[in-house]
Amino acid sequence: MAQQDYYQFAYVTTDWRRALEELGAQHDIAAWMEMPEAEFDTGPGTKAVCHFALAFKGDLQFEVIEPVAGDCAVYRAGLPETGYAKRFHHLGRHFAQRADFDRQLEAAKARYARPVAAETMGGEYAYFDARAETGHFLEYFIFPPGSHLEGVPRS
Repeated sequence: MAQQDYYQFAYVTTDWRRALEELGAQHDIAAWMEMPEAEFDTGPGTKAVCHFALAFKGDLQFEVIEPVAGDCAVYRAGLPETGYAKRFHHLGRHFAQRADFDRQLEAAKARYARPVAAETMGGEYAYFDARAETGHFLEYFIFPPGSHLEGVPRS
């Protein structure tokens, strides 16, 4: 599968199941790759536990994240303390070439705070806080061919 650079719309929520149902109905998404209580590194010595789900609509990937425990501050950003919410959180950019990823990562590091950066599932990712400029975070990631991304359902 050829990878595109601008790749993903991601949402955070306080109720994962409800958000999956709503986004599925709104965008005619038939199936999600669900990863409940997924634990992953967020930086040196820190981990987050979140419910994650991924699905493609055409060539655009949707991601839904509900923070559960651990180092989840970046995923709680914009969510209320109580009640239901589903909020656009970040634009994800996947890079197929390491040189492109490294170049864009350095440019973003010079411009934005980077609250999360880690290696996971054979790849690497980082979040940049572009909220003051764009209203949302940016996520840059690189995963090799054959990664979990190839198993994400398509609608």
